[in-house]
Amino acid sequence: MADIERAIDNHALWMSQLREAIFDTQAPIDVEAIRAEDRCEFGKWLYGSRLSDEERASSVYQEVKRLHAEFHQAAARVVELAASGKTHDAYSLLYGDYITMSGRLAIAMRAWREKLRGTS
Repeated sequence: MADIERAIDNHALWMSQLREAIFDTQAPIDVEAIRAEDRCEFGKWLYGSRLSDEERASSVYQEVKRLHAEFHQAAARVVELAASGKTHDAYSLLYGDYITMSGRLAIAMRAWREKLRGTS
């Protein structure tokens, strides 16, 4: 459960990092690393060996996994737009679909955390 709470906090920090990436398009950014949902700490845990097959088969896990992947796709797209000079489009995505996706992911993660608390 602590992994889920930490992930919620860490993914919230991405918003400020993406905003910074839009401002500083000269800084080298590994878009593929951002796109890869299994490289962040939560992704490593999500795809790692600590979860049981039963937990992985649950609909809550599947929903979080899907939303987490979409979150990383949206973050990568923000950076791609910023790097190509499309600052307005990057901001529109950041404050539109990205925020929506981030909120959905946080809600799903909190629901999963509560479900895990109930079964502990």
